[in-house]
Amino acid sequence: MDKRLRWLNNLACFEVAARHQSYSKAAEELFISQAAISQQMRQLESNLNVKLFARQAKKMVLTEAGKTLFSACQRGFTELIHGLNQVEEAPLDGELTVSSTQAFCALWLVPNLFEFFSEYPGININVQGSNRIEDLRESQIDVAIRFSTSSTQLKDESLVVEKIDENAVYPVCSVKFYEKYAFKSASDFKAARLFSLAYENKVDWESWFEHANVELAANELKKIEVTSSDLALSAVLAGHGMMLASDIMVGEYVRSGELVIPLNLPHPITWKSHLVYSRNNPKQKRIAAFCDWVKAELPKEKVISDFSVQS
Repeated sequence: MDKRLRWLNNLACFEVAARHQSYSKAAEELFISQAAISQQMRQLESNLNVKLFARQAKKMVLTEAGKTLFSACQRGFTELIHGLNQVEEAPLDGELTVSSTQAFCALWLVPNLFEFFSEYPGININVQGSNRIEDLRESQIDVAIRFSTSSTQLKDESLVVEKIDENAVYPVCSVKFYEKYAFKSASDFKAARLFSLAYENKVDWESWFEHANVELAANELKKIEVTSSDLALSAVLAGHGMMLASDIMVGEYVRSGELVIPLNLPHPITWKSHLVYSRNNPKQKRIAAFCDWVKAELPKEKVISDFSVQS
């Protein structure tokens, strides 16, 4: 055996420190002191007789030698974990923790889980609603359902990213609100109270009006920003305004007649839905069962444009 394999503990610390480009963050992940990480890196550099990190401001940036070793460590540890997973693969039944946005968890996932449980009674799903992009490596999350305007920005070598579908976004409001304003064109929407997601600068009202060829003056729109779509939906259902929403979020309400699409003009940008999970998670059987169920059920919420009041 190559004697350098005695440095496996140092190499494991190196992989974490290189991934974070920070000794302090590596210490947090490994539950040891920053001084211990620093010592491990000094030992590794001394044994290899090469510099692996260079400090730049608050970051520990990899040298060329460090980049080479980091790439090799990631491939090696991934293959090792894959082998361990094959040996100790978790059974189908058991716990599975799923994360998504607060709105998706409240409006679709939790209300539909009973169907999953009827098919897989031995799998218990724990749901975590969060509007942050949680790190699957550092959290206890097994599967994340994520929405993005681009699939490429979700790519990560350590993760599997499965695109589920593309989800059209429409303006929606209550019947009462529609009758009050008697919308005839996109320009009429400027008089309405518009709910918008805070920090969202792609699927927003400004770009919808631009797509509709409606010019806007500065600060002309009456917008209320919220941090989650379910907050906007509560107000819209009560007849207090309009929102831009995907078919996933509001399909049930549109089909039931509680909401209407006042103008059949979808936003030019679609939300892309994805399943994201770690390649190295030993719960692959459970993950596969859940992901297959989501991929079969989620697209059923589509085609709400047929319920538009006017085209």
